Amino acid sequence: MDEDRYDRQRRIWGEDGQEQLRQAKVLIAGAGGVGSEIIKNLALLGIGTLIIIDMDLIELSNLNRQLLFRKGDIGDFKAEIATKRAGEINSEIKIQFFNQKLQDLSNEIYITADVFISALDNIPARIFLNQKAVLLKKPLIDGGSEGFFGHVQVVIPQVTPCLLCHDIWSRSEEKFKCSYAVHPRTPLDCALEGRDKFYLQFNRLPDPENGEHIQTVYEYALAHAKKYEIVGLTLQIVKDSLRGTVAALITTNAIIGAVMTNELLKILLKDVLIGEVKLIPLTYYQFNGLTESGWTIPLNRNEKCPVCGLKQIEVEVTSSIPLIQFIHQLDTYLTFELNAPLILKEGVILYREASISEGKSLPQSEQERLKENEIKPMIEFFNDGDTLFLKDEILGIELWVTLKFVNQDEGGMT
Repeated sequence: MDEDRYDRQRRIWGEDGQEQLRQAKVLIAGAGGVGSEIIKNLALLGIGTLIIIDMDLIELSNLNRQLLFRKGDIGDFKAEIATKRAGEINSEIKIQFFNQKLQDLSNEIYITADVFISALDNIPARIFLNQKAVLLKKPLIDGGSEGFFGHVQVVIPQVTPCLLCHDIWSRSEEKFKCSYAVHPRTPLDCALEGRDKFYLQFNRLPDPENGEHIQTVYEYALAHAKKYEIVGLTLQIVKDSLRGTVAALITTNAIIGAVMTNELLKILLKDVLIGEVKLIPLTYYQFNGLTESGWTIPLNRNEKCPVCGLKQIEVEVTSSIPLIQFIHQLDTYLTFELNAPLILKEGVILYREASISEGKSLPQSEQERLKENEIKPMIEFFNDGDTLFLKDEILGIELWVTLKFVNQDEGGMT
């Protein structure tokens, strides 16, 4: 009978534990391979309220590993169909869905959730959700898979490291690879070269959700493909390369989804003793499906983390280098890649990414001032020991940077 549907799991955590699950509200970002597994798990467990967020449409290539979708769903929104199927699995739970970017959601949606789950396929969205979790002090469970491999990280704000405390995955592969620049063999090689040319032209990586950026990268990639007589380049290949689309297996997705679900249970049932065992969340877990082995990596918080730490770093720099060179080299001091840096001193903007400036319709005189600033030496703006304010206007990360001037032979930025 329906009232007995949770009988087997009640035997583990009792009626009080099941009631805690019924009262829980979990936000799931990403309804793809890993996300589908988690949504199915949470529906079966009887988690009271699910908030499913995904702006993507269902494609044919999803059907080998995303169990909530059918061929007739192609072209529909993942979040909407996942909500429908989860409701069919368990009609007792409440489900909300949003076919939107995380950045476009009302803050109230995040505030009402008890736990965030990140089953996302791109770094900017992960970084955004990580920031939101730290700001609102919400536990975050992040996971992903590639082929036979996967990872899970649990973030308990102010207790365990956040996603940017360590440079584990937050950087893209090398921005410049000579092999595909001079010896491209595949359409993907051309797409990566297009991405690199975009970076050289605009001093930032392309936004995988920006149609104009995608088209520009495609045009660069197409020119590279024609030069080396490589056929088969498509806009979809370019999109996949920018979003980091990777090989995927339903078996790995199921394992990673299960581990993430177990971590959620540990968080929600932290006050419920299970066999007198204290539930301790993982910090970082890796899985290797080729050897069927998994291992945990103990991580400590980074007090200099730009998200959950002191939000202040010290940078050694030669006072004679141009401002633009300083900006390009800031990445070496950070655990993430800057996309659209904004630099202020005492409230005055010294640098703003050109694409952002144009989008804000700044007066021509202001744009010219900012452009002229780029080639001026640091000593014209700062003294030794000065502090500047740095913000990435795409990622939303903010921190203070204290400058320490050094001679060229002492190291630092040169």
